[in-house]
Amino acid sequence: MLSIVNPKQIYSYQQMEEDIKKLKYAYPKLVRSKVIGKSVDDRKLYGIAIGFGETEIFINGAHHAREWLTTALLMNMLEAYCKAYINESKIGSYFVKDILNKIRIWFVPMVNPDGVSLVQQGEKSAKNPVELVNLNNGRKDFSAWKANIRGVDLNRQYPADWNSIQDNTGKPAPMMYKGPHPLSEPEAEAIYNFTLDHEFKIAVAYHSSGEEIYWKYNCKGELLVISNRIAQRFSSITGYKLLESGASPGGGGFTDWFISDLKKPAFTPEISPLVGPRPVPLNMYDKIWNDNKEVGLLLAEEALDLH
Repeated sequence: MLSIVNPKQIYSYQQMEEDIKKLKYAYPKLVRSKVIGKSVDDRKLYGIAIGFGETEIFINGAHHAREWLTTALLMNMLEAYCKAYINESKIGSYFVKDILNKIRIWFVPMVNPDGVSLVQQGEKSAKNPVELVNLNNGRKDFSAWKANIRGVDLNRQYPADWNSIQDNTGKPAPMMYKGPHPLSEPEAEAIYNFTLDHEFKIAVAYHSSGEEIYWKYNCKGELLVISNRIAQRFSSITGYKLLESGASPGGGGFTDWFISDLKKPAFTPEISPLVGPRPVPLNMYDKIWNDNKEVGLLLAEEALDLH
């Protein structure tokens, strides 16, 4: 079967929608999707599940607008796991069918579709183009933009030490503004509610760049021991460095909240070497895929061991 997902392109919201439909058609028993909420500009937020087990894990991408290559990575991962399931083949050392018969992996590949569209297509993709150009200091190059379409950083929106977040702009901006209160933005609220509707054993929020993994935010006791074990395995297959301090940017992040409130392991991997304030170049994708293709399976295996 020919591949549906082509991750080596400027992977847009429209392309993702098209690929979700095609994947559901190609793998009708294996793939299901649901709309878990809507963005400020009324784009749908998609949750996509593969697998048949009652144990569930959650992987999301593109909280930050310029980090859209994480969406392509997760869509690629989703399709690769479907193919391996049908073909009864392995990815790395993992026999995919065996794992997906015991577990369900949920993906939300693009948490911030308005922001991604802004970065890729410019201000005309948005309902408030004039305001966005003003927020961007009069510039029409949005390649460095991280926030949602209202200028709120979605990864500073979760109720984990939100009041103590440092270096907050205090007003809407291309990055760093934490919003007027936690979960003020519909995208973050949708992810929050979706997470609470499930019993995810492990969660991952993919970001870029830096080839590192945040994992330790407010971890204590048994959770610290479990998280450290999984983090070491995560690091060994990706080659990414483990960061001791998960407290940067001082709370508000999805995994900060998942760890500190739900008391379960969560990880924030940063794909690709550091590239500065811009999207990760597509010529880095092959290495990114090679580093990360087994991640969902590793975490699924670990989730089965958690009580």
